[in-house]
Amino acid sequence: MKEFIVFKADGIEISLFQLIVCASIIVSAVIITITLTRLTRKFGDKHGISRKFIRLVKQGIRAIFYLSALAAMLEVLDINYHKVFGYIIYGNDKYTVKVLNILIALIIIYLTRILAFGVDYGMNRRIENHRMDRGRGKSFIQIVKYLIWIIGFSIIASSLGLNMTFVIASISALLIGVGFGLQHIFNDFFSGIIILFDGSIKVDDIVEVEGTIGRVLTIGLRFSKVLTRDNVIIIVPNSRFTTEKVINWTHNKEATRFHVNIGVAYGSDVRLVQKILMSVAEKHDQIVKIPKPFVRFNDFGESSLDFQLYFWTVNDFLVENIKSDLRFDIDDEFRKNKVEIPFPQRDLHLKTKHFE
Repeated sequence: MKEFIVFKADGIEISLFQLIVCASIIVSAVIITITLTRLTRKFGDKHGISRKFIRLVKQGIRAIFYLSALAAMLEVLDINYHKVFGYIIYGNDKYTVKVLNILIALIIIYLTRILAFGVDYGMNRRIENHRMDRGRGKSFIQIVKYLIWIIGFSIIASSLGLNMTFVIASISALLIGVGFGLQHIFNDFFSGIIILFDGSIKVDDIVEVEGTIGRVLTIGLRFSKVLTRDNVIIIVPNSRFTTEKVINWTHNKEATRFHVNIGVAYGSDVRLVQKILMSVAEKHDQIVKIPKPFVRFNDFGESSLDFQLYFWTVNDFLVENIKSDLRFDIDDEFRKNKVEIPFPQRDLHLKTKHFE
């Protein structure tokens, strides 16, 4: 079997026995890899380890065993490592790309992902332990991760033999050439950088853009994700935050004032109405005690006496729910105290004329 040659070319001879051994190595590597990755996933699920970290570990396991299998097969086939890893995939007068360069680039990408995950994990732990502000911490994480990837790709470019000065000059020329056509994209990109550095908008901030109120989930380089009160995630280009009017409710360090409109029928006891409204507001657990709620007798309307109940709360995002609770409680109290809520009415006078 060892003497039975199935392939021969360029000084390389492969026997049937070597093929069987190589197949055994591949099958063994696949079985071991599948077993270890499944055990890793189960271990991570049992101990509550981050799925992203488990995914990185599984990728590392696959890479190690597949590369080990490749090295073993090269040894069995009696093929020189230098010939394989030194094989030129692409080359010209300025630089060449070898198999080894591609392998190094993949290793650098993997190590960069691990480093970025480590930064993300470490900073999130500091945020969870209240050792860092959540919004600024998330922005800092994004900035550091982008810097890590920039450094990683720079190292990859250098490992491939690319001249960084030439690369930067080429990218600059390309950006100038397509800049007019993609100016909105570049505007969003630089707006994202500005937002991350100046901290005017941070993760978990409550913002209002074009009448839509939502909580910022993530801030990317080109767009941000905002969760609305309807539990819908909307994609907002970053240029909206820097060029248009945006209300950041979170910048209010203290509670924010809101109000509910109420109308009662003419003839109602206005002092009783005031007392009811104040008691309802003071009972709600989402309304702060200081500043104290107050009632304003706003106007004598066409069909009602118009009041406004003013209150302060720190829960800006769910303030509509607070208003709804107040309206329910006000209606209950009005029914108990026989305070009537009117509806628009018109008096119609009919005049008749007798003809002879």
